[in-house]
Amino acid sequence: MRRERVVFGGTFDPPHLGHMAVISGLRQKLGVPVLVVPNGRPPHREAPGASAQARLRLLRLAVAELGDPLVSVSDVEVRRGGPSYTADTLEQLQAEAPAAGLLIALGSDAAATLPEWERVDVVLRLARLVVFDRSGVEQRAAGVISDLRLAGYPLLDALAVEVMAPELEASEIRERLVAGSDCSEQLARAVWSEIRREGLYRHGPGAVETDSGIIASA
Repeated sequence: MRRERVVFGGTFDPPHLGHMAVISGLRQKLGVPVLVVPNGRPPHREAPGASAQARLRLLRLAVAELGDPLVSVSDVEVRRGGPSYTADTLEQLQAEAPAAGLLIALGSDAAATLPEWERVDVVLRLARLVVFDRSGVEQRAAGVISDLRLAGYPLLDALAVEVMAPELEASEIRERLVAGSDCSEQLARAVWSEIRREGLYRHGPGAVETDSGIIASA
């Protein structure tokens, strides 16, 4: 039987307990290792509030608290530099472990945007699609998969799964962090401690971010 692992990517700006619940849910539903991949430079959104290295560090702290040896964090996109396109990432992961099958896990809202992705044909050729439902998102996984099939995408083996995750938004957490609010209930303990220790996200317009992730005034 071919070994498989599921790739779960995102900006993780910052990684919060909702992300961790999705990861745990994917492990439970799919029963395969999960490889978590933070974007180096997301191509279709504003610059993240923390550097790629800082977000990678925070994500590793959060995943360590899960205590699951089959969940790991990859720095493939951070190391590669340039815009973080999923097609490039999957090609690199396959080249590094050609014997392992790949699945790619997307929330239903993200999966609905697949037609807009760079080289989406490569993404769907290299990885089996897993679309997950989560609280607070109206689009349902099964419906998104059906729509993509009707649009002509080859998704015969795509999976729709439901995961239980709190309704948390990274953008709202960033706003709270900028304001100096307590976010200990939304973040893993080690992540919250690291953000406070390094002064991450405590910046406003005109700030400049260093490689360490610490923000200084421009």
